[in-house]
Amino acid sequence: MSSGKDLWNELETLHNNQDMAGAGSLCTSDAVYVGPGVRVQGSEAIAAYFAEATKGMSDLAVETSLVIEDGDVVVAEWTSRATHTGPLTMPDGTEIPPTGKTFESDGVTVATVRDGKFATMRDYFDTADIARQLGLMPST
Repeated sequence: MSSGKDLWNELETLHNNQDMAGAGSLCTSDAVYVGPGVRVQGSEAIAAYFAEATKGMSDLAVETSLVIEDGDVVVAEWTSRATHTGPLTMPDGTEIPPTGKTFESDGVTVATVRDGKFATMRDYFDTADIARQLGLMPST
C-alpha cells in the first residue's frame, strides 16, 4: 500500500496530465469530495466533476508546496495555474464563456485515505479571487 504522500503525488501528476478519469480512480467507490459550492460522492462522480470543472482550462498545472501526512490524513498545500480557454460550467449549471485570461490560485486539500485510496477530499481555495483574475468580478 502506498503512503498518503505518494497518493497525493500521483493525483497531482494525473491532474497535470489532465487525466481526470485517472484522478477519480484514486478515490474509493464511496469517496466524498467537497469543494467551494460543491459536494460529490463516488469515484466516478468525482472523476466526472473534475473533468467538467477543468475542461475549459488549458495548460492546467498544479504545483504542491507542502504535503503533511498523519495516520490516514493527508494535507496538501498547492498552487494551480491555468488559462480559461473554453466554457466553464459552474456548480449551478451556469456556463461562463472563455475569457482567455490566466489565473493562479493557492489552496489546501485535507483528505483521508482508506485502503490506499482517497476516502474524503475537502478543497479550500478562493473562488472570488479566481473570478477577479478572470475579469468576472471587479478588482478590489
